[in-house]
Amino acid sequence: MRSKDRRSAALSKPILPPGKRAIFFDVNQTLIRKQLTFEQCFRRVWEEYAARWDSEYIPSAEEIWKQYMLQWRKHHKNRVPPSQLEELQRSCLQTAMTALAVPVPASFARSFLQEARTMQSASKALLPGADTALRTLASSYRLAIISNSPRKEIVALLKRFGLADLFPGDRIFTPGSAYEKKPSPHLFRIALNAMKLTPRQAVMIGNSWAHDVVGAARAGIDSVWLQPGSVRSKEAVQKPKLGKRKVYVIQSLDQLTELFP
Repeated sequence: MRSKDRRSAALSKPILPPGKRAIFFDVNQTLIRKQLTFEQCFRRVWEEYAARWDSEYIPSAEEIWKQYMLQWRKHHKNRVPPSQLEELQRSCLQTAMTALAVPVPASFARSFLQEARTMQSASKALLPGADTALRTLASSYRLAIISNSPRKEIVALLKRFGLADLFPGDRIFTPGSAYEKKPSPHLFRIALNAMKLTPRQAVMIGNSWAHDVVGAARAGIDSVWLQPGSVRSKEAVQKPKLGKRKVYVIQSLDQLTELFP
């Protein structure tokens, strides 16, 4: 076989380097699919609220959303700690309502945003093949979560979709400050230290190139990039290295069995 053919064959069935002991997963859009965006839920909830009001002037969902995002962009760039994000959302919505001269009680922003979050959560679904792939991998590897989402949200989702037994509480890693959020390598290093692993003993699996793949590479961790529909072949594909770290591309979670011996 010519050298070029040998390289092509090697890439068609890539195998991760030996010595892997743990697999880190992102959650949203990696294990669990968001079928409605926050914006879609925000607009729907506003339309439901507006339909119940008897007023000559009721701003459209478009006006409310634009004003809310104007306030959000103004303040979110200040790297607010994750624990304060919900409070910031409420403040931005309340300011938006004031700017549009919509009289609402002080409790409005809290209840409105809670309804939007509940609607979005209810629309979520487990990605095809996730349960089978995770349970197969759990027989040989320790599984853990590294996510920028709030910890209580992650815990609730894992419980809802029957995955809590695969991810014990001490293997769920979420940022305690804006400084720790992916793609910063700090959250990855926190996870490695907590699980007593070296970077080469772990793999990160996620759908975000910037947050999951680049973040993992900065911490010295190989990664698997989940990109549904982006790979023509139904087999896992190895991309060029990111620095010294290997990167693989899959389009479905059931392809993970091709990577992990």
